[in-house]
Amino acid sequence: MVKKILLWIALFLGFKIAVVLIVGLLPADPRRDIATREKHRQAFAPNAVFIGTSRTLYGINPLIFDSLNAGQTRSYNMGLFSLSIANSLNIARHIIENDPKTQIVFIELSALDYSTIHMTPDLVFNDVYFRMRADEATVNPDDHGKWSDFLSDFNTTLFQTFSIAPQIATFKKWINPVNDPIEGPPNLQTNGFQDVDLTIPGLNTMVVNNRFYTRKLTAPSHHPAPNAYFLTAINEVITLGKAYRKRVIFYMPNNVTKGEYELLAQVTPYISQANFISLPKDPTLEAIFKPGNLFDSHHLNAKGSGIYTRYLYEQFSKKPANF
Repeated sequence: MVKKILLWIALFLGFKIAVVLIVGLLPADPRRDIATREKHRQAFAPNAVFIGTSRTLYGINPLIFDSLNAGQTRSYNMGLFSLSIANSLNIARHIIENDPKTQIVFIELSALDYSTIHMTPDLVFNDVYFRMRADEATVNPDDHGKWSDFLSDFNTTLFQTFSIAPQIATFKKWINPVNDPIEGPPNLQTNGFQDVDLTIPGLNTMVVNNRFYTRKLTAPSHHPAPNAYFLTAINEVITLGKAYRKRVIFYMPNNVTKGEYELLAQVTPYISQANFISLPKDPTLEAIFKPGNLFDSHHLNAKGSGIYTRYLYEQFSKKPANF
């Protein structure tokens, strides 16, 4: 019985690898492929990099940031769809250690669910391990709920590892491209930013829920116990930056989900303020959630990105170099 199971696993993996290799002959979407985006970053030769999810991709305009900074920075937006915090930290470490030109590394502080969208096989279990340790480090959790959530996420990871659905979707988009900011072809500027002029017609349940949990995270009534593992990983990257005399700044995305709130609430109060930019507690936060500043429930449009980028710069300008 065990042999049959192992045989079927081997067959599934072999089929998946074959499909991946075939689809890999198609042009890679730099919003979904770390290696491709890394080549773009190197070609742009920035001295500051924003690493994050699609909320960074659509939400931070390097032209505005550099203009406000009087041209002292040449920023690159390295936002990728569904980028996990484990992958974000790996990218940051690589840049700190191997790119002498980049002096400032900004990292979006996220806690997205598992996704293998950017992962080569050697990175899959690294990401699973990170989330497992972060869940394990939660103090006084509901053990049943904690491990139920972990097993659910792990099941998703395994499914994505064996599934060829992403490759099918890639092939369909190549044959019949659609006109959509996310599902359509990449429309990146040379600095990595994707500018979208669309707006949503009005508030919906998802926006309202995200606004609620974002507000709650920025103004907690009490601080939960710190997540030691997550914070250790963050502090290691900050320390690495100091060793290479580079600034490392973690920043909040323009919105957080309920699931992200539950984990980030154990992290945000404990990051050194010299290395952290929270979201505003004033009308700027409300503006981020106005329908006219969003093109869908999670992502800022061109107008919204301008508001968010200006806020990040204002907060960054107040931070000491702290080497």
